[in-house]
Amino acid sequence: MKPFLKMRSVRRAWKRAAVLLSRRADSEMHGLAVELTRALKKRLDAPVDVRELAEALCQEMSRRRDDRPIQLRFERFPDEIEVTGLWMEFHDFDLVIVEERAETVQQLVILGHELWHMMAGHSHSPHHYAGAAAASALSDDPGWREIALTVAARNGSHEADEAEAEDFGLHLASVFRSWVTGPRTKGPADPVGQAIQASLGYRGPQD
Repeated sequence: MKPFLKMRSVRRAWKRAAVLLSRRADSEMHGLAVELTRALKKRLDAPVDVRELAEALCQEMSRRRDDRPIQLRFERFPDEIEVTGLWMEFHDFDLVIVEERAETVQQLVILGHELWHMMAGHSHSPHHYAGAAAASALSDDPGWREIALTVAARNGSHEADEAEAEDFGLHLASVFRSWVTGPRTKGPADPVGQAIQASLGYRGPQD
């Protein structure tokens, strides 16, 4: 076989594999969202506060991971770090941090984004600058970053992993948007909060 024909065959094979993986991921995302919806309908009465909903989502995700604890925090990320969500894997628990200034629905997008990284097992170096800097800035313990096994930050992940996580975050937010209370007709008043939403491509409620 000529080299260029062999290369074409390899490229076609990679494309077919990518399509199959994408379809499988889409199916898994849909199935997970359906499972979470069914579970939360049994324990929550809408409307609920976004933080209560987020805690419940984390608890249900924990059950799907052999009851491995998931700690959730809403924090103000440093303005100089372009990170709005963070997942960190420790030896005996996972930590998810969501930007507290993001609009209610956008917080669900961020949470879903990080939960998918966790569920899919996306693993990234804890020494990535933005993620490590955010981890250090938000930590109460100077040795906290050294304990973390992985850090998955928005701009520190592989492109395909990021696309998957963002798709799930958007899907999860669309499913649970009607459940949450809080601002829906306008975003945060502070310029930094507005900049965060703009950087994420969020244009506000489209009712």
